[in-house]
Amino acid sequence: MTNSSVKTRLMNKALDYLGRYATSQHRLREVLGRFAIRKLDKHDPDKIAAAIRATVTRCQTLGYLNDDAFAQSQASKHRQQGRSTRGIRQRLRQHRLDDTIIDAALDAADQHSANSELLAAFRFARRRRLGPFDRQQYDDEKDRQTLRQRQLGSLARAGFTMAVSRTVIGLEDRDAAEMLMDQLEQGEDPTV
Repeated sequence: MTNSSVKTRLMNKALDYLGRYATSQHRLREVLGRFAIRKLDKHDPDKIAAAIRATVTRCQTLGYLNDDAFAQSQASKHRQQGRSTRGIRQRLRQHRLDDTIIDAALDAADQHSANSELLAAFRFARRRRLGPFDRQQYDDEKDRQTLRQRQLGSLARAGFTMAVSRTVIGLEDRDAAEMLMDQLEQGEDPTV
């Protein structure tokens, strides 16, 4: 197999992968590297490494691969799902993205809002049925306090600060929480 056919196979694999998934340069390099180990193991590893670099560069030049756009789309998607800034930052770092790219993506996802972390925590709580979104009724105060501690722990493990977690869990009324979320989505600065 010639060097050009190796490049062709790597480019075909890259296009197939990019056609199905949005990804970063780092992740595409990993995918192509695994492909080369499986399918191109009879070739010189140095030539394959050079061909992988050339394929990634070509995909970037053609506009199929853009770390900035990838980071922004991922940050927006995760924010809508109720992920914390810390959680989103950790997920994007797994793609070996630069901190400036991550900061810009988070800023764009938050739409320059100061209360985006609180809104994300409310979305997380609604999705997981925590705090005001919990539908169970507890008659015993001890059970309620135990549940409250567990729910605070769940928010903390998701990457939210204790202050934000207490604000979310502290609301008793679902309607009040929904109203507060609406205000946060509108960009208002509600008083909690």
